[in-house]
Amino acid sequence: MARVYPSDPGVAALKLFQSWFGGHYARSLAIGETESDDGLYSAAVTVGRRWTLSVTILNTLLAGATVQFEAARAAIERRLDAEGRSVALWTPRGAPLPMAEPGLSEMALAVANATTTEDARLEVRRPIQLYLRRIDTTGSVVTVLGGLSGHWAQFTNRVPGSFQLNSGQLFRLPNSQEERDDLADRIVLAAGQPGVDDTEVIRTEDCWTANDLGEDGSYVLGSPEPENDEQSAALRRTLRQLLKRAAPRLSAGSYDARALVVLGAATYAEEEKLSWALRGMDPSLYAGYDILAVIADGVVKPLLQPGRATLPWDAPL
Repeated sequence: MARVYPSDPGVAALKLFQSWFGGHYARSLAIGETESDDGLYSAAVTVGRRWTLSVTILNTLLAGATVQFEAARAAIERRLDAEGRSVALWTPRGAPLPMAEPGLSEMALAVANATTTEDARLEVRRPIQLYLRRIDTTGSVVTVLGGLSGHWAQFTNRVPGSFQLNSGQLFRLPNSQEERDDLADRIVLAAGQPGVDDTEVIRTEDCWTANDLGEDGSYVLGSPEPENDEQSAALRRTLRQLLKRAAPRLSAGSYDARALVVLGAATYAEEEKLSWALRGMDPSLYAGYDILAVIADGVVKPLLQPGRATLPWDAPL
């Protein structure tokens, strides 16, 4: 079957869940019939050729999608497929996506040169520039705009004067704490160079996340919406609506177990808000599932797992 662009993020979520499941339970999964319906993706799965598992995926990314973002997703996926890549590329929240050249070629090159992190994800590095401007010779503070805005305290009392740092091209820092510390040190060092109203250019990299899927094309996942105070309430509303729509599927068919997977956006996996949003909801909305997991920034995080030997495939044969 020919691929449709942009892809259904539920397909990528199912592949990542399949990889996590196989590693955790040491069982193979065979994907059977699938169904996609406006944010709901479901699959009938055979485990170890003996047992049945129903997987329901809630795609919260759809709520923030725009026409421009979806068109960009399609353009990148086509380009990566043409390059023979098979990855799930996670875009940081609010990061712009290229739709034409040379941006598409630059993205394809960054994916081709991606490095593997300690947790087996890929880090896709894109060259960018930061701009540091001295605004006064007094004080010892840096006012930060962009991706480093939450890290302004690292520079306090370390710079000779008052500065503005424009990190608008930076959306995601590298996973390595050593590299993050090195970038902070380079910014402090650069602060000794410019005079008042002069700007120092600092070259660095914007580091996105990807997963190697191994086959069947590439997927781009993310949200064009930057972090804001209204997202938490919107996420809860979206989750509640999707859970209510998924409820009738709990009584459809006969399965040995059922899994619920929630897919969402997060610049960093450790900052995902899906987990606490689910825990703050009425648990009866997802009480019928045996496995509950969230996926964000390329990480599958289980929230609910039965004890060992509870599920039929988790017991010795």
